[in-house]
Amino acid sequence: MTTGHQGVWSDSPEMTGLFLDFDGTLSEIVDDPSDARPLTGIPPEMTRLSRRLGLVAVVSGRTAQELLEWFGPDVELWGLYGAERSIDGTISVSDDLATYEPLIKTVLQQAERRAESLGIEGLLVEDKGYMVGLHWRKAPDRTRAAEAMTSLADELTAEHDLVQAPGKCALELRPPVEWSKGDVVSARTNSAGLEGAAFVGDDRGDLPAFDALDRLEEEGLSTIKVGVRSLESPPELLRRADVIVDGPTGVLRWLRDLAG
Repeated sequence: MTTGHQGVWSDSPEMTGLFLDFDGTLSEIVDDPSDARPLTGIPPEMTRLSRRLGLVAVVSGRTAQELLEWFGPDVELWGLYGAERSIDGTISVSDDLATYEPLIKTVLQQAERRAESLGIEGLLVEDKGYMVGLHWRKAPDRTRAAEAMTSLADELTAEHDLVQAPGKCALELRPPVEWSKGDVVSARTNSAGLEGAAFVGDDRGDLPAFDALDRLEEEGLSTIKVGVRSLESPPELLRRADVIVDGPTGVLRWLRDLAG
């Protein structure tokens, strides 16, 4: 575990923001996404940090409702990569995304029906509200399952003018609306008038947040990129990280160091 690059916190913590991914960062990766929970000890540490830092936020591909159930209203919660936001327990959705709700429900039904017709064990279609997740982590033959789900994703993308996003043994189908974790990091750092920011993540979907920190650093802000190491972490993310921790347990230790 690398523990350096924490000077940004010591000078003016009240002017610093901390942004964190969820899956693989605050929660262990699990076969069924519905089984994921934050590692015991992480939510209270985040609450402690929210009283010290200018901003603490979870930015995740999960829905804001899921995040609210796990973390409560004490920290900022951004679901669906920033398209949803929970403020004091009240969830709001971007206007652009809300218009796609009927279409995504149709896509969900089609994905469930077609995935079942494939006859491949271990496939899972996840209802993410305004997105659809296609998973094959539980499949005994992951190669075959990945090929089948990728083909299904290509079909649905072409039929409904959707956008695909890769994950760990998964693909997500999204409306063609531009948003990313990097957008949240940039927008909230600027709107809160912060002088420093950090992001903690473990996957390709976290790279836009690292990009945002690089741009903020060019503007004179202090930044920390924290990479969470696992067997599935992309090499690029670890290569770009200022700090590397091992899994959610490493994240918890790092949070305790900050809160301490």
